[in-house]
Amino acid sequence: MYYTRMYRLAVSILYDEDESKDVVSEVFSRLISNDISLRPETTEAYLLMSVRNHCRNVLERKQVRERFLHLQSEDFCESMPSDAEQLRMSELMQYIETYLSPLGREIFRLRYLQDMTCQEVADALGVSRVTVHNHLRESVQRIRTYFKSIQ
Repeated sequence: MYYTRMYRLAVSILYDEDESKDVVSEVFSRLISNDISLRPETTEAYLLMSVRNHCRNVLERKQVRERFLHLQSEDFCESMPSDAEQLRMSELMQYIETYLSPLGREIFRLRYLQDMTCQEVADALGVSRVTVHNHLRESVQRIRTYFKSIQ
């Protein structure tokens, strides 16, 4: 019933039909796997917001990949991180993806990968600035603890 609207929203954000289909499928898949029941009056808004958020995550991942590719281009060869630094960055990204909460992950990405201020992050996510600070403090502490333990 909502597929067409969700798909059109995804295409308008991603400009990629196949990726848009994947996003909509992923939203439905998460609904089913998490056994989420929606109220009829909020179903459409919830689904469209889920598509929008998932599209933002897809775009963020693309941006991170593009930054890495840009660093590896010939123009930046001399400033390219060493193999050890690349491995460390890969481990960091894996840790963030696996162990941080969805909100913590989003806050961390917006703040450190997109260079947004804490206030900009708070405004973008509709949370308070204190919430942003608390999640950043907790995330950084968890990351430090993890990396100290594997050294």
